[in-house]
Amino acid sequence: MNLTGIRTYLEPDLAREVSRAARAQGRSESSLIAEVLRARFAADSPGAAATSAEAQKRQLNRLETRFDKLQRDQALMKESLFVFVRVWLEHNPPIDDAIVESIAASAEARFERFLDLVAQGLSPGRSIANGDAAIEGNGHDERTAEITS
Repeated sequence: MNLTGIRTYLEPDLAREVSRAARAQGRSESSLIAEVLRARFAADSPGAAATSAEAQKRQLNRLETRFDKLQRDQALMKESLFVFVRVWLEHNPPIDDAIVESIAASAEARFERFLDLVAQGLSPGRSIANGDAAIEGNGHDERTAEITS
């Protein structure tokens, strides 16, 4: 291969970076500089712009597909929750007026435990679905015991 020598003048910091990168790659400084110039000139060519635009379109299409899947999953979760609430409301008997206050207290305590469970499930590396988050106790407190006795 026929090579032509060119003398370049670099700022001291840039010259140190070139030397460091060449040593790290086990190459000469000249070959490193030549590769960087080839890449720079190739990036300025008309074909490179088209290739870059096509790569960006592919990446955007992949992101759009992932976003569509997330939207579908979110809609499915929302519908599942709505169906659960509707079935629960249709199949639970009305509350007797004599025990409304104790049931409200029990519901508040159970809701607090539910929020604790959700907070545990949202912590990194844990999942409620996998049983990683556990409810402490047997699921009953004193107020619940009053209702059931």
